Amino acid sequence: MPAVAQTADGLSPEAPLPAADGADTDADIIVTGSRIARPETDASTPVNVVGQEEIKLSGNVNIEKTLAQIPQAIGSQFGSATSNTVPGGFADVNLRGFGATRNLVLVNGRRYAIYGPEQVTDLNTIPSSLVKRVEVVTGGSSAVYGSDAITGVVNFIMRDDFEGVEGRAQLNLDRPTGTPVYTFDLTLGGNFAEGRGNLVVSGNYLKRNSITRGERGSFAFLSLNDGCVVRGTSSPNTAGTPFTPPAGMGCVAGGGELGFVAGGSGDIPNGRFSGIPTFAAANPALQSAYAAAGLGQVGGRGFTFNDAGTAARPQISPQDDFNLGPDNYLIQPQERWMINSFGHYDFTDSITGYMELHYSNNVVNARLAPTNVGAPTLFDVNNPYLTPQLQEVLRQLDLAEIDPITVAAGTSSRTTTRGDGLAVLTAGRRYAEVGARMASERRNVFRGAWGLRGDIGSLSENALSDLKFDVYYTYARSENTLKLSNAISRSRLQASLLSVGGAAPVCNIFGQNIDDACASAIAINATNTTVATQQVAQASVTGTLFNLPAGPVGFSTGVEWRKTSAEFSPDSFLASGDVAGFNPGLPTQGSTSVKEVFGEVRIPLLSDIRFIDSLTANAAFRYSDYSLSGVGGVWTYLGGLDWKISPDITIRGQYQRAIRAPNVNELFGGITRVVGVATDPCSDRGPASQQTPAVRAVCVATGVPNAAVFTRDVQPEPIMPADFGGNPNLGEEKSDTYTLGVVLTPRFDRRLFISVDYFNIGLEGAVASLGGGLQNTLNLCYVVLQDANSEFCQAIRRNPNSGGITDPFVAQIRNANTGMLKTSGIDIAARYRLDLDFGFPGLGSASNLTFQTNWTWLNEFTSTPVAAFPNIKNKCVGSFGPTCGQPLPRWRGTSRITWEVEDLSLSVRHRYLGPVTTDRYLVPLRQGSAATPALDSIVYPRLAAQNYIDLSFNYDVNENIQFFGGANNVFNNNPPITTQGPNANTFSATYDVIGTEFFLGASFKF
Repeated sequence: MPAVAQTADGLSPEAPLPAADGADTDADIIVTGSRIARPETDASTPVNVVGQEEIKLSGNVNIEKTLAQIPQAIGSQFGSATSNTVPGGFADVNLRGFGATRNLVLVNGRRYAIYGPEQVTDLNTIPSSLVKRVEVVTGGSSAVYGSDAITGVVNFIMRDDFEGVEGRAQLNLDRPTGTPVYTFDLTLGGNFAEGRGNLVVSGNYLKRNSITRGERGSFAFLSLNDGCVVRGTSSPNTAGTPFTPPAGMGCVAGGGELGFVAGGSGDIPNGRFSGIPTFAAANPALQSAYAAAGLGQVGGRGFTFNDAGTAARPQISPQDDFNLGPDNYLIQPQERWMINSFGHYDFTDSITGYMELHYSNNVVNARLAPTNVGAPTLFDVNNPYLTPQLQEVLRQLDLAEIDPITVAAGTSSRTTTRGDGLAVLTAGRRYAEVGARMASERRNVFRGAWGLRGDIGSLSENALSDLKFDVYYTYARSENTLKLSNAISRSRLQASLLSVGGAAPVCNIFGQNIDDACASAIAINATNTTVATQQVAQASVTGTLFNLPAGPVGFSTGVEWRKTSAEFSPDSFLASGDVAGFNPGLPTQGSTSVKEVFGEVRIPLLSDIRFIDSLTANAAFRYSDYSLSGVGGVWTYLGGLDWKISPDITIRGQYQRAIRAPNVNELFGGITRVVGVATDPCSDRGPASQQTPAVRAVCVATGVPNAAVFTRDVQPEPIMPADFGGNPNLGEEKSDTYTLGVVLTPRFDRRLFISVDYFNIGLEGAVASLGGGLQNTLNLCYVVLQDANSEFCQAIRRNPNSGGITDPFVAQIRNANTGMLKTSGIDIAARYRLDLDFGFPGLGSASNLTFQTNWTWLNEFTSTPVAAFPNIKNKCVGSFGPTCGQPLPRWRGTSRITWEVEDLSLSVRHRYLGPVTTDRYLVPLRQGSAATPALDSIVYPRLAAQNYIDLSFNYDVNENIQFFGGANNVFNNNPPITTQGPNANTFSATYDVIGTEFFLGASFKF
């Protein structure tokens, strides 16, 4: 059960935590959030602890699921077993909802391996069975640990001192499908050199089988859309869903009700051919050809074929749409091999060498619906697979074409002219014959840490005493290979649809006539590789600076060097845009380095006076010198107070300034040119109210000829190009965190512990596309700021002759420090132990009950997309949806009750997620927008509160054999359904999607 730093692993509330390095627990300890060892665990910043027992009783074989269930974390949409994204295959933690890149993952207090240009730790590389406990600090910690600790630190304390042999096995099965998950661990450890050294080696194997949306059935099988359900008619709106729409929500005069309707893709296995004039808009010759071919009612959706490809008819929706759901993974398969080793050796009584080694091979697959291609495509008007009537339709389309037309097909293009025997249609087809799209992520990770620690001694009795040192170096390398299969080559497809030398085209895509020869001709695979490395070297000294009447002044100081590099090498076919089915990727390569000096003090100010049992101040700083021109040198710092009024009451508070330096992807990510619709305020396309002298002045200052301002000459077309991607001149993100709390440990019952802590985190300079996009950048430059020297105006490049934004004079909408985030709320934790005078026959005559609870009340979660528009805020607390993302309920909590009698413990856990309302209603309402939709005009605007009940047990047969198991979500709750969820018609990273999950495990020690 997550608890605060004072409680862990069944310890009483006042008991100290075990030392992070496995040292004597009677000695001073180090608590995450500080480098200074202390005799007590009270800290200015609240520290949540997830103990080894809680990890085991949760039944989660992967640690990211356990972390996602604590109330201080939000479901990670792209970093979990349910994401099914490409690229993907990783697991991460998202503290306070600010994203995985804004919290720092440590192992034994040191940075761990990263993956990819995003520089995030893959939690798949951390075995649950080796974790002694997890200490979580939520709030800025950059002064202590450096960059990335905006929303806090997750520190995994590992079992690194072990003697004997321990084997462990666990099996998980879900109730709806019976899909197994296996994990096996074998740990060996022992002392050597007469107890001066210890070496631990542990191996892990995990295999998680897949569950598709089709297998999960009820809520996941269909691709759902919001719509109008008309009862008792043959209307297309009755297309099949098993969900009952809410009563009384009329949507049409004919008695319809808002609800979910079956949706999907218009690109279907029989083909959909569009991009042609409707029957009403066609010329008489084309109308005649349509009528003869059975297309007299053809509309904007075009036409499709019967299975044999011998007859065409207009395409209709949703009956013809392709259901994307069944093919997709709901739970991704995973196979992992891992080995970890920890060792230390006492060279002398005062110097110890230590080592940590890790290697893992992790394979996670994704599965998506078969590839679709929907693009302008050339066809011979005498295509032999078409009936004479349809050949005439193509001939009339060729004669009616605007001359000339250039058709691009991946890496090639071709220009067609009127009457040349080639017709252009948008061919939209789902190539089911090629198979479902598959992506296999294979990640090999190596990480080593080597160091020396020990005692220096004391320079004097009164100053610089009890000195200890720690010097270490870590190296981590992550190699990721992404293999993509069953995609389609655009250029090969186009070539296969045209006759060569009078021969029939290779492919017949009309109806279901694709044979093996066609599938082989158009299918293509791709392979991407990513390599990321991280090096850290640090040296630090801790001890007592001097003594004050209230106690010794503790300090820590040191230096650190880090270097991070990453390289993404996409497949040449994928980078060229020739591959359909997977997003194109552009090469990314770069590195960053930083040199730092840091220090920390803990000062006892007063003690043992009335109303002040102790008053302690703490402060820390870090100066970082980055190799990045946009960052350079930057300070982070913190200050706090711990006021122990009496043994019963402690008040604590802290302020922290933290930063995050931009990562390699944000700095050096490949540049993508996007051509899209936008309105240039310097042309005549903008509203007349904006054609002011002030706007004219900025237009002229940014390169528009004075005579051309507010005319069509500036921008003849509403389509203009812009480059999106990395920006090596990015600056750091900055955050300010405030915490204030009270801890109650009443003397009348030392078994009771309560803490209440307020948190407030504000982030400025959030990295995103400049201005939020091309149109916003134009508006900010010319309409809002009207400063030609602003970063928004400097991003606009214009043709010096016409003033137009045309290739090669392209707007540079690169990444920028453009947004702001803010959150605040209250964390509540409590624990109580009740001794009972009864037990269980055969086990014991006495027992005890332990109550634990951990809750978060969210007061605010606000995103300001563009700081230059401070009045446009997305207030997301209590909401979900396309703007705010994962559900952000007001209340979220976890509670556990455990009954222990000698060697048996029985436990019940309650997980609660509060109700949320769609941001399509809440965000505009809170902005005061006149365009706020009525709540009853939105399908299922609220997701109900979710209550999950989990049961578990633990039984020690003897000191060497232990059995444990349980069932999570025992009432088999289905997740709330919404079309706004990113996966499987729900938010699969937040809600349970596999129903009841049973688990059973055993461990054996020798």
